[in-house]
Amino acid sequence: MNSHVIARAISEICAPWILNIAFFLILSAVTGTWGPGLVAAVGTGVIPMVLIMSMIKAGKLGDHHVTSRGQRGAVFAGVIVCVIVLLLVFTFLDAPRIMWAGVSSALVFLMVFGLITRKIKASVHVGLWVCQVTFLGLTVSSWWLLGLLFTPVTAWARIRIKHHTMAELWAGVAAGAVATGLSYLLFLS
Repeated sequence: MNSHVIARAISEICAPWILNIAFFLILSAVTGTWGPGLVAAVGTGVIPMVLIMSMIKAGKLGDHHVTSRGQRGAVFAGVIVCVIVLLLVFTFLDAPRIMWAGVSSALVFLMVFGLITRKIKASVHVGLWVCQVTFLGLTVSSWWLLGLLFTPVTAWARIRIKHHTMAELWAGVAAGAVATGLSYLLFLS
């Protein structure tokens, strides 16, 4: 198997919609609250991907990784609406604080990346990985922080398939760290 195929596979496995689903399933397992976790996984993973695929079908996006910086604004806006609706749905669910913080941090993440994208096409793949692994490390178990060691693998994959430059990857890492820090201070401290 050549490195390009491996990089594509890593890029798909670490796609934001997949990471969001996994993140909320992990929080569900940790808290034992599967209802809110499944709703959050659908609201931050499945529905945003349906939105992206619909935009591709309508000719508004070139691909499901939204590799064109100019196309990101509409996607971020759509996903922000999804997360706001999800937060409204959460008011009717008996969701634990950590789940609320996870969904709220998704909103912070989108706002941070929306602002940064005006200047540079920061890697959402890498930024979300950093954000979620750090969030789990701060809230669930410090062992999750070992997941940060996988960050260079995801970064390599994004460079190998020519979706990002090194500067865009570093911007993603920084934005993910900022989003996590803000979320932790706002919702968990």
